[in-house]
Amino acid sequence: MDADIADAAEQVRAGRGAPIEVSERTIRLLDPVPGDPGSAVLRVLGMAQAASPVGAASHGPGRVAAGVWRAPELYLARWTNGKRWVVGYRLPGDARPNDYVRMEGRIPTRLEIDNWYASVPEAVDEAFLDAGLMLDDPPFPVPPPAPTPPPAPASRPAAARTPRAAAAPRAPRATKAPVAPKRDKAPATRLCAVCRMQKSVSQFVPGSDACVDCR
Repeated sequence: MDADIADAAEQVRAGRGAPIEVSERTIRLLDPVPGDPGSAVLRVLGMAQAASPVGAASHGPGRVAAGVWRAPELYLARWTNGKRWVVGYRLPGDARPNDYVRMEGRIPTRLEIDNWYASVPEAVDEAFLDAGLMLDDPPFPVPPPAPTPPPAPASRPAAARTPRAAAAPRAPRATKAPVAPKRDKAPATRLCAVCRMQKSVSQFVPGSDACVDCR
């Protein structure tokens, strides 16, 4: 094993405390990582940056990642949902991956030179081959795409409501018979026009206003 790669592997083993495997110039993290495998690959490349060209590989739930640092360029490949995506970066001057990974946890997008979803340029293939990696042969089994959920069942049409029968008309209320007006009773006495005394009506001759005593 190359001395630079051996030193880099020991540094990664001490820094992560997790089992690793070295194959050619690639350091593989054997245990699944809980987060983004691409971020784990960048951290390993930052630890092993002195061994350029050097590669790293990692995997996690549903995802696989591999990267190569070949100064001044860095390439990162991700496999997700059965598809591969490769991004290329070019670091300026004497910059190294750890200069950015330590502070930002990633390589800034402003340093991207290109990205590829299908075939990649020959130079990119060569960078991975220099580290013992092949883009067409991922370093870990790539999980199959998540199955497409079945379409939701069509909602059942609402049952037609049976119209309510019209309510039977109410019978009209019986009207009360009009109350017959009370008839005034005939007065039992009358005032005599002559003596000015109340006398029984029987003491008056019909048609006369004077009682029989005053006639």
